[in-house]
Order: sequence, then C-alpha cells, then structure tokens
Amino acid sequence: MSSKLISRLAPTPSGNLHFGNAFNFLLTYLLVKFHDGILHLRIDDLDGPRVDPKSVEDIFIQLEWLGIEYHYGPSGPDELYSNYSQQLRKDRYFNAIEILKKSGNLFACECSRSKIRNSSTSKIYPGTCRNKNIKFLKDSQAWRVIVPENTFIYYNTFINNRKQIDLKTIVGDFVIRRRDGQPAYQIASLIDDIEMSINLIVRGNDLIPSTGAQIFLAEYLKDSVFSNAHFVHHKLIKNESGNKLSKSFRDHSLKLLRNKNSSPTIVYQQSAKILDLPFEEIQTLQDLIEAFRSEMNRRNLLMKFDYQI
Repeated sequence: MSSKLISRLAPTPSGNLHFGNAFNFLLTYLLVKFHDGILHLRIDDLDGPRVDPKSVEDIFIQLEWLGIEYHYGPSGPDELYSNYSQQLRKDRYFNAIEILKKSGNLFACECSRSKIRNSSTSKIYPGTCRNKNIKFLKDSQAWRVIVPENTFIYYNTFINNRKQIDLKTIVGDFVIRRRDGQPAYQIASLIDDIEMSINLIVRGNDLIPSTGAQIFLAEYLKDSVFSNAHFVHHKLIKNESGNKLSKSFRDHSLKLLRNKNSSPTIVYQQSAKILDLPFEEIQTLQDLIEAFRSEMNRRNLLMKFDYQI
C-alpha cells in the first residue's frame, strides 16, 4: 500500500464477543502492526434497542485480555457514550441519506420482511415498490437504494487483485433507512469509515455483499478513499456443527474462554493455526506478532483470503 495503512475494529455490542471476533481483531491488529499503521476502535452501537451495556463492557474487557491496543477510540463505556457513540453521529448519516434522496437514487418501500420473503424465491428484494412512486414519509416505510441491472462493483484485495461483485444479483435494492426511521448499517458504517479515512477493512467473507453496497454508495457520494480501500475477506469461524459462531448462543464466547483459561494463549494459537503459522510455540501476543511478521516477509499470507463470489 502506498499510503499509511488505516484500519478499524468495529464490534457490535449485541452479545458477548466470541472467538470469531477475536480472530478478526487479531488479524486486523497484525496487519496494522506489520505495516506500522493506525488502528481505530469503532463500536457499532447505532441499533439502540439491541445494544446491551454488558456487551459494551465485554468489548473492552476482552480487548484488554487479548492485549490489542488501538490508537483512536473510546477507552471504556463512559467515553463511548459521551464522545464516540454512533448515536451522536446520526446527523451525519441522515445528511448522506438526504444527498442520495435528492439525487434521485432512493425510493420508498412499504414492504414488510414477511412480504418480501413470501414474494421472493431468494433473500433478495424483488423490487416491488421501486416504480410505485410512493411519497417519502418518516414512519413505517424503508428507503431503498436503486441498484440498476448489470451493476458490477470492483474492490481491491490486500494483494492488489481486483474482484468483481454483481450487486444486483447478490444485494439488490438495499435498505439505507429502516422502517423505524433509523439509518441502516450500510450508510452508518460507510460514513464512519470515510471520516476515519479507513483504507483497509478486514471482515468475514459473509460481508462481501456489504463491501459491494458500501463502495456503490461511496461512489455516489463522490468519496475516493473508501472506493479505493483494500479488503481482506477472511473465512468464517465455525463451531463443531459447522455453523457460524453466534453471539446469541454464546458459542466460544471469549468470556467463557477467559474464565476457563486465565491466559489468551489458546486464542493466539488457534488464530495462528487458521493463518497456517507454526502455532505450537506461540504463548504470547508478541510470539504471534513475530510469527506473522516472519511469514509475511517470507510469503504473502493474505493470498489465501483473496475470496471472490
């Protein structure tokens, strides 16, 4: 990367962090550390009713346990609520939504989730309300982004490959303002990343569609930093049954691991194993950093994360 690498950790406080979160955090941290970059902590607490104060506290506890340090962001729950909460930034999100609305790129949608499920053989919104010219109201309707046919979005991988996303096929006309009147994840996450000048995003490969949607929005908002950011889409960490780890079921929660193991060594070793690093000798975070640095200097580890849909 030619410019200073800037990345972020972006947990959602809807349940206790699990091993999948830890792997994502550690991989992001290792990349930032390797490139002498900048790391932000951004807690995605926009969805107020789902925000659990105990989960907010858990984020700080587990980051401290893992030894992950960041350059910018809240030091604890109090500072989050007073200075960094997304609840304090809603005007920025609504301003961006208004820009898109005035440019004619949005439409109002009255469809409920159940109606969409019943009218579509896939999970993709079938475009029911796109041409109805429904008046924009503040309540009881979602606002969706118009995604034309044959909309192909390109993103940069970490190793400078260009990947293509067929946005109409895998995302469709996505929500930017929810039925409850709140900004949707796609616009809030994008605006935060733009304002932080984020140029590296590490996320699970289940969020490749979000990468496409957010680049699509960034281009409409005439932002060039996010559109040219690099993305690492890593594989999802699954439980013994082959299912994605879930906060709601407390799968492999870091809190439980911490109670069972006073040291986070098991987390470092399992993360190293996923990265195909020699993991048996790893005991500390510094051991993991050195193993990662050695392998990155020898070969590009991130080639294995060059996913494409």
